[in-house]
Formats: sequence, structure tokens, C-alpha cells
Amino acid sequence: MSNATPNHEQNTSAVTNWAADVAHQGTLTLRTTVRGMSFWVAILLPLVYLPLLSGGLGSQTGLIVVGLLGLHLIALFIGHNHTNSNQ
Repeated sequence: MSNATPNHEQNTSAVTNWAADVAHQGTLTLRTTVRGMSFWVAILLPLVYLPLLSGGLGSQTGLIVVGLLGLHLIALFIGHNHTNSNQ
């Protein structure tokens, strides 16, 4: 015989469903935020290239530009599906 009442099982199930819904909504919000930030990083990052390239390509500057290009590719990949959700 079980000590749990049917009412207790329903409450536990409701709490579990609520927690799963909250976790799912949080995941969607985080995914949307990261995608939007990546989109705008991909848009604005080329503005950083101009001052670096105008100063000439030294050994350190060349590595920085290569790193920024890699970051730009990652931002383009992550943010390419971003849509404006305020419409």
C-alpha cells in the first residue's frame, strides 16, 4: 500500500510540469538572446577592422585580425536566423 494520496501525486505532477515549462521558456529566451547578440556582433564587428587595418599589420595586429575574423564567422553562423520579434 502506498502512503501517497492521489491529491499529492497530482500536486507533484503539476509542480513537475510547471518546472519543465519554466525551464523550456528559459531555454528559448536564452537561445533568442544569444542569437540576437550574435547577429548584432556580426553586423558591428567589421567596424573594428578599419582602425586595426589602418594602423598597419604588425605581428600582433595580424593575429588580432585573424581572431576577429574567426569571431565574426562564429557570430554569423549563430546569428543568421535572427528575426525581429518586436513586430
